[in-house]
Amino acid sequence: MFTSLIITTVIAALAIASPAPRALPSGDVTCGRNVYTVSQVSAAVSGGFAHRNNPIGSGNYPHEYFVESSEHIELFCSGSSFLEYPILPGGVAYSGGSPGADRVVFTTSGTYCAVVTHTGAATEDGFTSCEGD
Repeated sequence: MFTSLIITTVIAALAIASPAPRALPSGDVTCGRNVYTVSQVSAAVSGGFAHRNNPIGSGNYPHEYFVESSEHIELFCSGSSFLEYPILPGGVAYSGGSPGADRVVFTTSGTYCAVVTHTGAATEDGFTSCEGD
């Protein structure tokens, strides 16, 4: 019985420590002054996934997203390998020009993880979470 209690406690702690995977944000996401709808986030993830084997732009997007513990970004997915891809205001699909400050993060299998931005990040090349994500 004591062993069952310990196992239950460990499982509960792991569940609390790990964010629950979810398909997409539940509503609009705000990155600095840019607001993205759920359909725009979904389209950016799809666009990034479509280019995973043929990156575009001078930044070669999508490219690897590195989890930096100091940024405290919550990823709503599981895995160990992630990609980042630009999301642009107004629903414009990224086509290789300026990537702007905002990114969608997804797994190598195309599962949504987060929307992040360079706007307001603690370091020059760092990221911070977007509001509503």
